Amino acid sequence: MSANQNKIGEILIKRKFITRKQLDNALEKKSKKPIGEVLIEMGYVKKSEIEQALTDQTIAQKIQEGLGDALKNPVQHKVLWFVVVFSIIGIAIIYNSLMSTDDKTVENFGKNRVQDEDINAVKNKEKKLRLRYIGHDSKLNELQDTTKNIKNRASTFKRDVESEFKLTSSEIEDLRILMFENDSTLNDELSDLDDRFFTYRSTSKNNIDRLKKENKALKNRIDELELKLNQLEAQSKEDKDK
Repeated sequence: MSANQNKIGEILIKRKFITRKQLDNALEKKSKKPIGEVLIEMGYVKKSEIEQALTDQTIAQKIQEGLGDALKNPVQHKVLWFVVVFSIIGIAIIYNSLMSTDDKTVENFGKNRVQDEDINAVKNKEKKLRLRYIGHDSKLNELQDTTKNIKNRASTFKRDVESEFKLTSSEIEDLRILMFENDSTLNDELSDLDDRFFTYRSTSKNNIDRLKKENKALKNRIDELELKLNQLEAQSKEDKDK
């Protein structure tokens, strides 16, 4: 195992592309292939991540080489320190930016996952509600049909009742008119009967008065006849005695 392989592994660990255990597992294979290819074959990293690690490795090597040359020349040494400092600052900024991006990516992934779960839960609820709605819709249609039949029957019954009511009202009106006519006729007949009774009573009274007079006259006549008869009997008796 070469120093470069270990350095690439360390860079991958620093970038959090792999773990220490994953690097140890790759190194235990003792493959002749580069450690980066072994890690890719084992599915620990992607090719793009290996390329980033190789880039970091190349930059570090160039810095070390330039540092060795600069140590021999004081002017270059100062310039090199400026370059190294700014390079370290730049790498730190880029690293922090990448880490922040990764954190945001992970956070967004978590949020998206929660959102996906919420969406799936909403879809499942919507599906259940749709199935319940279909069942309720069927019952609602059945209830609407039943209600419609009841309304039709009620409407028919109402029309029949109204028709019977109109017929009964007409018959009552006819009967009222007939009773009024009969009442008028009866009143006329009663009035005529009353007149006839009054006439009869007046006539009867006159007849009774006339009969009383005649009866009185007859009684007087009978009394006279009786008196004469008594006189005749007395005369006849006197004649016999003589």
